[in-house]
Amino acid sequence: MTDHITPETQALIDRAQLEMKQENWHDAAETLADLYENLQTFDINYRLVTALFMDKQYQLASSYADDFLAEYLDDETHFRMIVALAIQNQSFVYGQQLAMLWDDEQTQSEILDEIRTAENHAKETMATTLATISRQFYHMSDYDLDAQRNRYEAARRLPVADFVIGAKFLLVDPFALPLIRATLLEDLQKLDIQEPIQYRWLDDQLYTIRLDQINPLTSSEVFEKIATLIDDRLGQEDPVALEMLAHQMRLELTLLYPQTDDVIIDADSWVDSSLDRYYGQSNHTEVGLQKYWHDKVNEITNSFFEN
Repeated sequence: MTDHITPETQALIDRAQLEMKQENWHDAAETLADLYENLQTFDINYRLVTALFMDKQYQLASSYADDFLAEYLDDETHFRMIVALAIQNQSFVYGQQLAMLWDDEQTQSEILDEIRTAENHAKETMATTLATISRQFYHMSDYDLDAQRNRYEAARRLPVADFVIGAKFLLVDPFALPLIRATLLEDLQKLDIQEPIQYRWLDDQLYTIRLDQINPLTSSEVFEKIATLIDDRLGQEDPVALEMLAHQMRLELTLLYPQTDDVIIDADSWVDSSLDRYYGQSNHTEVGLQKYWHDKVNEITNSFFEN
């Protein structure tokens, strides 16, 4: 952190250190935000997040912490701070999802107790607001995609138990958008829900699954293989196409989850078909049910960009 620091940057570092020492958290946060624009290291990020936390700018602090989430998960003190931010932001679902990433059961149990206490306080002080959010969450399918996204984001501030109840209802709702149902499954998996979950899939049939007994989408063999194939074929040749197709693939595989591995039996032909579609070329390598479901998820994802 010393080799390429300009005198101006060093002056900001010195000023921020003095402001933090004086517990002048608001000014320290402003100084560190200026510093962070040019020096995006975890050390500066941690100081900035700390200053924002102490200045009670919890949402802004959380957004900065996301830049170095992996580093915050490496140390218990850092980890407890990002969970505390989630609690202060009443992001109870996210807070529990973070807790599930921590290996030590004692620490995890303590954090879950803190989340439950904060949830109970919210129920006492925000009963009407929470009831409105719950009602809008349960009836999300009555609205367009943008409105559903907003209601979903608001629902992540519900007490976890209430969020799970609403999620279970929406997972079997025939009018809920497939992307919403797929995202709910991922959220429930991150919450470590250890019970059978019923869901409606793309074929409009109901299935039951234990999410704690299957791999997350991004850890599945087919996801990793497709990501590698796209990178191998486009990484050096067409970085713009790589970025767009990686995003498209993430959407497609999310829609297929948790039956992704059952649908994609030939990852090479899936990628070939996607590349041909992107470049406006015909494709004859993908056949059978895999082609049927690939066409289906493409139709769904195309509708997102038309809205």
